Amino acid sequence: MKAKGKEPSPLPLEGIRVLDLTRLIPGAYCTAILGDAGAEVIKIEEINVGDYERQIHPFIGPMASRFLILNRNKKSVALNLKENKGRAVFLEMASTADVLVEGFRPGAMKRLGLDYEAVRESAPRLIYCSISSFGQDGPYRDVVAHDINILGMAGYFDITGRREGGPVIPGVQISDSVAGMNAAMAILMAVIGREKKARGRYVDISMLDGVISWMFDAARHVFAREDLPGEGKGRLVGGLPNYNIYETRDGRYITVGSIETKFRNTLLKALGREDLVEDTGEVTSSRPSESDQEVSSFLRQTFLLKTRDEWMEILGKLNICVAPANSLDEGLSHPQVVSRQMVLESEHPSVGRISQIGSPVHSPDALTDADRLPAPRLGQHTRQVLGSLGYKKEEINDLFDQGIARGE
Repeated sequence: MKAKGKEPSPLPLEGIRVLDLTRLIPGAYCTAILGDAGAEVIKIEEINVGDYERQIHPFIGPMASRFLILNRNKKSVALNLKENKGRAVFLEMASTADVLVEGFRPGAMKRLGLDYEAVRESAPRLIYCSISSFGQDGPYRDVVAHDINILGMAGYFDITGRREGGPVIPGVQISDSVAGMNAAMAILMAVIGREKKARGRYVDISMLDGVISWMFDAARHVFAREDLPGEGKGRLVGGLPNYNIYETRDGRYITVGSIETKFRNTLLKALGREDLVEDTGEVTSSRPSESDQEVSSFLRQTFLLKTRDEWMEILGKLNICVAPANSLDEGLSHPQVVSRQMVLESEHPSVGRISQIGSPVHSPDALTDADRLPAPRLGQHTRQVLGSLGYKKEEINDLFDQGIARGE
């Protein structure tokens, strides 16, 4: 994000060229991170439909809303990789690139003749990143799966849900998003490593691996040979009364995260139940307490006596990790979100004025800029990019006429 009140400075990834062959969330999120940091991201799309994101509702004018968010700071080249001429053009592009990101099923790029072994012959410094459901090896490498399937296989639903209601599908795409973050992190590691060894490398990112890596809090029970608490019973998933969600009088909800002993006791005192205050000698609630059932019942009944905002007026000033469960509209317009510029307004040439999610990376020096380039139309930059490779106007027109490329 641009530093406030300072002259623009070069972004850290300026001069890095990224070829993005991905579709949908994981790869798009990865390359959006790189694009925000200044990389030139060239999105290679199928010539007829392009990225499937372009078809996902809702739309703002002629463009899909989520596509606008995930594909800012990118250029679009529409290229037919199933044809020899298209692959030849792509290999020329790869020879000028620093990073390639692909999200096809394992083996798909090899069948096209564009796998890492083939591409690195002409691009030995290329960092080649593959993102897939289960990785490039192992017994499940060829199995298709989406976020919900991967969460299920990782054991996520064994610990996430209500005690009486079964598993709950999360409201965000966890395995998709963590894969995108891991891919961006691994690419940046490889970029740094390339400066030391002067060579590229292959990076294999699995969505399942990413979820497993985030399961450390639950995995501690298994590793300690302890029974898993189960849905809604774990320490941080509803098993403690002082780390839970409670309904209020107006049908809204309030979140209580007073897991530290001092916060728990302050909350109980503020609600008039000093008799439930405990001095266990522990800094935080790390296991169930004998009073948990009574505390849970008390909090559940008490929070129903006032509205969400009335409770926040009373408890918010105590600063004990109590917060409202906001609607998404409230979350996006929260004063802290606004102050940190996490929602931006920008102009799109095809859509007009739109809102964008800002970059979560902040620094006194500019590290990111979420508003350099608007999300592209399909093939918007085909002529520009091919021209930069030395193709003449007539040659580009021939590629268009032959169905090898598409552009405006």
